[in-house]
Amino acid sequence: MTTAKVTVTAQDWDEQRTDEIDAERAIANARWSTVWTGDIEGTSTCHLLIAYTGGNPAQPESLVGPYAGYEVVRARIAGRTGTFVLSETGAHSGAVARTEVAIVADSGTAELAGITGTGNYAATAQQYELTLDYQLS
Repeated sequence: MTTAKVTVTAQDWDEQRTDEIDAERAIANARWSTVWTGDIEGTSTCHLLIAYTGGNPAQPESLVGPYAGYEVVRARIAGRTGTFVLSETGAHSGAVARTEVAIVADSGTAELAGITGTGNYAATAQQYELTLDYQLS
């Protein structure tokens, strides 16, 4: 396995509450795009389903709840280009989004076909550091 350190910078954020129980509890869909720099260069589009269990929507840093989703990554890794999909699970609390990621089996395309790996990040802002342990076939 090779360990990549990536700076991920969000470019936009679109979140819609799709089912509200009350002011603190709701289900939301979020979609955003990012730019990746560092050991992996590229862009991505992330889609999350979020279950808010607490916090004030007017103060996003106060929100609490688990989430899961997928991220389509268009990247250049070690001189090879292609796409792959990350599966993501995590939770937001204490103003930090802690996330575990795994490359979805058989999602790699072009020169990234067969890529595997896992990683994680702890985001406190729209820019965060991702660590991804990967293997190219």
